[in-house]
Amino acid sequence: MKKYLTNFIVLSVFISMMLFEVSAKNKDITEDYINVPQGKIYIRTEGQGHPVVIINGGPGGGHTVFVGWFDFLKKQGYQLVFFDDIGRGRSTRKIEGKFTPQMTVDDIESVRQYLGVKKITLMAHSYGGIPAMQYALQHSQHVKKLVMLNASYDTKSQQMNANQYFHIIRTRYPEKWRQLESLKAQGIKSTDDKFAQIAYGRYMDWYQWFDVANKSKNRKYQTNDERDYFNLQVFDDIIDLDYGEIRGTLLGINIEEQIKDFAIPTLITAGRYDNASTPELVYRLYDMLPKGIATYSMFEQSGHWPWVEETKKFEQVLSHFLNN
Repeated sequence: MKKYLTNFIVLSVFISMMLFEVSAKNKDITEDYINVPQGKIYIRTEGQGHPVVIINGGPGGGHTVFVGWFDFLKKQGYQLVFFDDIGRGRSTRKIEGKFTPQMTVDDIESVRQYLGVKKITLMAHSYGGIPAMQYALQHSQHVKKLVMLNASYDTKSQQMNANQYFHIIRTRYPEKWRQLESLKAQGIKSTDDKFAQIAYGRYMDWYQWFDVANKSKNRKYQTNDERDYFNLQVFDDIIDLDYGEIRGTLLGINIEEQIKDFAIPTLITAGRYDNASTPELVYRLYDMLPKGIATYSMFEQSGHWPWVEETKKFEQVLSHFLNN
């Protein structure tokens, strides 16, 4: 009996030590839900300090692809704020009506209010740049800085993204293009699985990368949670590609006039080999902004994910922008 009791005590101490270690590692992480008109949105914060709110791409993707990549900012006095805007990730995934970019804008404001701060820094990737830019225009008094990571920012820029994708299929994979033309002639919509199987096949894996081998490193946080899967309905509602032409709720967003008086310090990154948010697409925003407002940084050996392919340079560029 004494032997079993001793073993039990030793095991209990060991478990307690393990739990303490896990707790120590995760003590700066909080998870919660915020009520919004369409349901609930998931929020995860890490660290303490000025909040850097990360805006997801897609549209339809969640926050988990970013977890772990920006930890260096926590050491510099920043709080990382990940959230799943409505329809994405661990937030409410089904709503009445269609998803819109404005819903994410409103979700960002809900996040700011939840944090209880006057100003936030926005960091948006890819499509996420569109709601981030809209938030900066609609709530400029609450934005300290804006970081646009290989990002779109209006309807035209997202159309440029789509144009480049289908240009690659048409010019490099003419046999695939012919199949898509055949589907279109049959009246099959681009939301049909038959279209997706051809247009979004594995043969296009390379187009967002300088070195496609780096794709395997893209996720530091591995999850098998079904809630973290891409929500295609969000993409279909907002983009609604009709064989390359945007028809969704994204239509009508034009910032050219509003941005003339833009005064928020902005970092714009581009990847030389990015075939999604091409350098042409990204540089257009830099060209549109008032002189002296934006910093433009080209990553010569990156595609769509510069923090994965040129990690050291990315950390230096982002740190310098945020701290100066």
